[in-house]
Amino acid sequence: MPVEPKVTQIGEKLRLLRVRTQNTKTTCISVILMMPLLKNTAENTVLASFLAHASAKYPTLSRLNERLEELYGAILSADVSKLGEGYRLRFSLTCIRDDLALAGEERLSVEALRLLLELLFSPHAENGAFDKTQLETEVRLCVEDIESELNDKRAYALSRCLEIMCADEPFGVSKTELLEAVRAVTPESMFNAWQQLLREATVSVQVIGNVDFEPLEEMLREKLASQEGDRAPAEIQTVFVEAAEDVTEVTEEMDVNQSKLVLGFRTGMRDCDDDYFATRLMTDLFGGGPYSRLFMHVREKLSLCYYCSARLDRYKGLLMVQSGIERKNKDAAFNEIQKQLQVMQNGEFTDEEFAASKAALCDAFRGIDDTPEGLDAYYAMSPDGAVRTPEDMVKGLAAVTREDVVRAAKRLTLDTVYLLAGKEEAVNA
Repeated sequence: MPVEPKVTQIGEKLRLLRVRTQNTKTTCISVILMMPLLKNTAENTVLASFLAHASAKYPTLSRLNERLEELYGAILSADVSKLGEGYRLRFSLTCIRDDLALAGEERLSVEALRLLLELLFSPHAENGAFDKTQLETEVRLCVEDIESELNDKRAYALSRCLEIMCADEPFGVSKTELLEAVRAVTPESMFNAWQQLLREATVSVQVIGNVDFEPLEEMLREKLASQEGDRAPAEIQTVFVEAAEDVTEVTEEMDVNQSKLVLGFRTGMRDCDDDYFATRLMTDLFGGGPYSRLFMHVREKLSLCYYCSARLDRYKGLLMVQSGIERKNKDAAFNEIQKQLQVMQNGEFTDEEFAASKAALCDAFRGIDDTPEGLDAYYAMSPDGAVRTPEDMVKGLAAVTREDVVRAAKRLTLDTVYLLAGKEEAVNA
């Protein structure tokens, strides 16, 4: 039976999403905040981790962990990510179902939400500044995370292609620039960013599980609605470029054993819902699973690369093709990728390939509601947009025709070709 969400608007750009699940042993509660990408980007990058590791009531990580153990080993997590030209901070807590706790105790779901709100609204701060010692630790960890991304050459090549492709758009913010900005964060700038986050963020609270939602809604209304007088939510407007005007080609050399070739396409999408189902299925058939054109032909049949795949960013309207190659195969791999795109645009893919792609995507969406955590992650991808259930996605994908896929493929325009080339390969080429 499909799991239907219920959405309640508590205030301006402040909503509660509830999903009652059956036969699950856990409850997942999340608070999701969205801000424009270029507002306090460095501070918000650090803020998610900072707020999840301490509060005024629990000033050390050990004290906080003791509280989580009291909540039967509840699991707390925080992350930050880009959704289009918005920055998403997500704080999640997973605990066991209320009726599995000892009799007479207050509902675990209520205690879990209370803890999340404590972390968000009462951080470890004093006199208009965050705790300096804790901040130094969080900045160091954040710097290490960014540096690890830069050291992952596959991720680095993708980031560089996106930076070049979207250089004139907020989405193209450089990882190197972000790294330097994070190092410059101060206790005072973090405190100011936190205050601005509470005033201007679009907020979505998600409660997923088999619980009594009424006391949770009451708590939220009391805590969040009291902030309404000070709130002025910021608008998040993502730039969608429908078509590339020309092709930018960039080659950078680095000491790597395997060159990385990344192709960036504009999909023609004007927003995240524009012809989404056809574009999603086209992307998967082009370069998704082992049935895809890129996998079967560029990798398996011709052995031109170590991997070759395509991914769609619906929140920015971009399709990115990533491949690991030997530098001498760059032109051959590029030409074959283009050839397989032409196959898509001509509708020359087989019925078997089309059916396999559709089945794989539909099965993936059907499995989302197996756990509260899966549903929480799914709905967190649209914290301020239309609410579609996984079953809605299955129906949308099932209705896509071959002609729809061909139309979506024909809308693609190549924008950027980026090659991260190995220096040693250049000598031997």
